[in-house]
Amino acid sequence: MDQNAKHSRALHVASEAARVAGAHIMQELPHIKPDDVKEKGPGDFVTQVDHTAERLIKERILKDFPNDAILSEEAGGGIPDAAELWVVDPLDGTSNFIHHFPLFCVSIAFTLNRRAEVAAVYDPVHDELFTGKRNEGAWLNDTPIAVSPCRDLSKAFIATGFPSRYKEEADNYVRQFRNISGAVAGIRRGGSAALDLAYVACGRFDGFWEPRLSPWDMAAGVLLINAAGGITTDERGHPWGLSSRGIIAGNPDIHPHLVRLLTAHVPIERRNRRGG
Repeated sequence: MDQNAKHSRALHVASEAARVAGAHIMQELPHIKPDDVKEKGPGDFVTQVDHTAERLIKERILKDFPNDAILSEEAGGGIPDAAELWVVDPLDGTSNFIHHFPLFCVSIAFTLNRRAEVAAVYDPVHDELFTGKRNEGAWLNDTPIAVSPCRDLSKAFIATGFPSRYKEEADNYVRQFRNISGAVAGIRRGGSAALDLAYVACGRFDGFWEPRLSPWDMAAGVLLINAAGGITTDERGHPWGLSSRGIIAGNPDIHPHLVRLLTAHVPIERRNRRGG
């Protein structure tokens, strides 16, 4: 199978796997109970639904691509040294899911040599499937999407995520938040980074930032935004990669403003450090 054919097949598999996992998540949503919730770390929760969704996704991927590696949130571990790698978050927004707050999703990306080639982000509550293929475009339920045309920062609608699992970064984040909130029209915090990034790709948000995330939170959303005409960098304004700690994303006009306002409060030792 040549690369283009594989990527087309990978997009089909990612979309199908996301829908299968999403259907399971919705089936279990009415039955979720406090006793079903485990805390992996401070503010970091997991349920059996996450684990089952992960299993369903892996089974679907390995059916067509048995030799590919998979990096998934619930499996843990570092980034595998594999050319062909799937990056999976079976339920992004678990805290929202636990509280029946209707913003959560399934996020799947296929990467080649650590560069995302295809992505699928599925919101099962609203039955919205965001898909993208590098250099070919991005779609919402098969309709082409693009980042917003907003050019004026004072009119920009920005999303963010709080570094709730990284309390030591709270003071720096508050300074960033103050900088951005004074410059834009509005800020929202949805609680699912993958879905926020998909919303940037389709123009619902003009930009997004979060200083600390994991690769499975970002990989699919980065591909969607880039394929939809947007820009993504790490939290320092450097090129984004799978080992990046965080992200700044936006349309081509808003992104540079976000970088300027946000990197002023990145600690100097991190601002100048290259790599992840």
